[in-house]
Amino acid sequence: MRCITNTEQWKALAETDINQAATEFGAITAEQAAAIARQAGAAYIINIVLRLDTDAAAGMLRNLPDDFREQVLAGLPQEKAREIREVMSYAPGTAGALMAKEVLAISVDRTIQEATAYLRLVGIGRKGKVSYIYAVDNNRRIEGVIQIRDLIFYPPQKSIREIVRKPVVQVEAGMSQLDVARLLQKHRYLGLPVVDREQRLVGVISADNALQVLDNEASDDIARIVGTSPAEIKTHSTRKIFNLRLPWLFISIASGLFCAVIMHTFQHKIADIAVLFLFVPVVLGLSESIGVQGATIVVRNMSLGFMASEELRPLFLRELAVGIWIGLTCGLVVGLVAWLWQGACTIGIALAIAMICAMFISSLIGLSLPVVFKKLKVDPAMASGPIVLAICDIQTLLGYFTIAGLVLKIR
Repeated sequence: MRCITNTEQWKALAETDINQAATEFGAITAEQAAAIARQAGAAYIINIVLRLDTDAAAGMLRNLPDDFREQVLAGLPQEKAREIREVMSYAPGTAGALMAKEVLAISVDRTIQEATAYLRLVGIGRKGKVSYIYAVDNNRRIEGVIQIRDLIFYPPQKSIREIVRKPVVQVEAGMSQLDVARLLQKHRYLGLPVVDREQRLVGVISADNALQVLDNEASDDIARIVGTSPAEIKTHSTRKIFNLRLPWLFISIASGLFCAVIMHTFQHKIADIAVLFLFVPVVLGLSESIGVQGATIVVRNMSLGFMASEELRPLFLRELAVGIWIGLTCGLVVGLVAWLWQGACTIGIALAIAMICAMFISSLIGLSLPVVFKKLKVDPAMASGPIVLAICDIQTLLGYFTIAGLVLKIR
């Protein structure tokens, strides 16, 4: 996606790819969107909205100031404005807010010939992006679905009721967009019909829109994992980025100071064996890595919908086993290096045992924290950033010096 920085760039994009222009308009900051809209003028924005499906139009208009949005809606045909308002009436993050009103629907009692005639009468702007025709009853409840290609392969007088595919996977307007995206990813459909509380067909969600939700969710998780906010992706303000990042860095400062206190506590006990300090960066780096790796894997699986304990248990056990083997391997390698370097077998053994224990505990922390955060109604992705690093650092130093001290019998 290119970075739109001014009105002329956005207008040039709208001339070549109007849907991409709408997507980018909805992705930039509200301040940028307002500036572009006011410079382009209400008439220009109205013309763009007229050429868009309702889902794309609603995405654009949500990013406009209330007064300008109302001005645009007032300039649209009544039916188009009503449909856009309906889509915008649903809460952000729900299926209703992502759906398009351009959905093909015909009575289940019609024939193939009547369905073909209906399709010819539907305007180009009403055909939408999904090539399914939903067969509905008199109350607009879904009875089945056919694909447009079915109109070719069956005789004209064949009843639609005889050829519909069912049951139809459908989503309620209040369902979360993430759940819709997972359904589409699971079934590999081009789109899913959206129904209201009375199970009446109200719209359709295309696979493109739903998969964009998964992409946005992945971007949000990455932002949290590296210790910032998804809002930073949109902003160009140095001050705002500073304000978003600084609170996370305070966690690192706090954990670093705590680690300094731990090292000071053990300093007098290991004054004669300063070699332990030489391996602190190695021990901390490996411990942090294995903790973050475990947390990231768990968060990724949660974002794909594997939330139940029976779904996460095999993953948990597998990752824990991997952590144990990695801890054993790295501990033995570093212990062997320390032995050969310092010429003391006990130092190598102490380092190996301390590292194995520290990395095992870090693996356990990384795997457990996202689950704990989820139980506490906190975004699990937050567990994969500075928080897991801070906890891993603290437990690693405590375990490292304690275990190494016991093995070396330091007093």
